[in-house]
Amino acid sequence: GKSCTVALARRGGQAVLTIADRGAGIPPDLLNKAFEPFFRVDPARTQFIPGAGLGLAIAKEIIERYGGSITLENRPGGGLLQTVVFATA
Repeated sequence: GKSCTVALARRGGQAVLTIADRGAGIPPDLLNKAFEPFFRVDPARTQFIPGAGLGLAIAKEIIERYGGSITLENRPGGGLLQTVVFATA
């Protein structure tokens, strides 16, 4: 697999977790669907990459239940940037 960079920072009253990978990213027209249960970017990949397409849907549900947010965006140089934000006490 490819590497990723994980960072945690405090910005004002928020904790911001970022995960930047070097993968293929997600086509821009599919970014808004990435949190849907059973979503897979490329069905052909399912034979090589195990999983059911539930990880992001479950993560979003848990994060939002605890008052946080999660966003995805493609990185300019390639890959995906996931940002999770929580309020700090």
